[in-house]
Amino acid sequence: MSPTKADFQVVLGQARELVRESLERTEQVIMQVAETAPVGISDRLVSLFGRKGKRIRSTLLCLIANCGEKAPDVNRVAHACASVELLHLASLVHDDIIDGTDVRRGKKTAHKEWGTQVAVLVGDYVLSQSMRCVIDEEVRSVPVIISDAADMLIVGEIMELDHCGEMTLSREMYNEIINRKTAALIEAASRLGGIMAGFDESLVNECGKMGAHFGLAFQIIDDLLDYGYGSKNLDKAKFTDLSNGLITLPLLYYFEDCSTAERAEMESLIKKASEEGVAEMILERLNAKKSFDKAKAEAQEHLEQALEIADKFPKNTFTEEIVAMFASMSDRGN
Repeated sequence: MSPTKADFQVVLGQARELVRESLERTEQVIMQVAETAPVGISDRLVSLFGRKGKRIRSTLLCLIANCGEKAPDVNRVAHACASVELLHLASLVHDDIIDGTDVRRGKKTAHKEWGTQVAVLVGDYVLSQSMRCVIDEEVRSVPVIISDAADMLIVGEIMELDHCGEMTLSREMYNEIINRKTAALIEAASRLGGIMAGFDESLVNECGKMGAHFGLAFQIIDDLLDYGYGSKNLDKAKFTDLSNGLITLPLLYYFEDCSTAERAEMESLIKKASEEGVAEMILERLNAKKSFDKAKAEAQEHLEQALEIADKFPKNTFTEEIVAMFASMSDRGN
């Protein structure tokens, strides 16, 4: 399946409009978490929740939930979406501290605004509330899926730290890290969407596989955007991965296709990546080996596999929007 590509942000906007009722209810659930939080946390959560991201995970969940034979319960869908978005936000707060990131979504990160100690605790509170959002869900596998996704995110972050700066990082380990750090939550959101749609267990599992492929592609594109490859109006700092010693897919492709001398030179450059002009030198060498193009092609392969699974869904407007999202993902600029 090779649908006509469109601008990802335009497609995402159309998708959000299609499931607007569920997303609006999701925002209400999320803001209730802030408004009912204790003094000292509430105002910080209102500020944090006001910095809305793209809501890709909850939008995908809503689209899948509406692919079934009958419309899903909006309140159930909203609580599932809120759980996913809060878990994602909690992970971002903690990741920004670990990575030393100063800007997120065009504004100061939580630890830059409130200090590291408060930011850690705010992230913990948001994580706790993400679980509470689905604690009363009638399908008991739903909170388990969220809990499992949280475990995967945490383990993925630890694995990334354990292998930080490892020039001999294997493709297998890289895939394991991004599967846990990024794909796991999108897989969980997709599974929840399948449950809300009333799909049988087999199709719910297919939803999970579809979400995992989409998530892997999403992270690979993120790796490319960190270098500025294909970026447009990027709302976070470039070269963060390089500065933190993270070996991502473009570098792995470079190492597979370089001489011993080129490897030694690249390893030396990576060690001083934060120095002025060094990142640009790395970019030049990666471009010469077409490392970015190869990484993007791998992302496209994952998207093609996600599209094949989407083709198994009942045919309706919501399925068409899922297909459009997947088709446009590889060319997103932020």
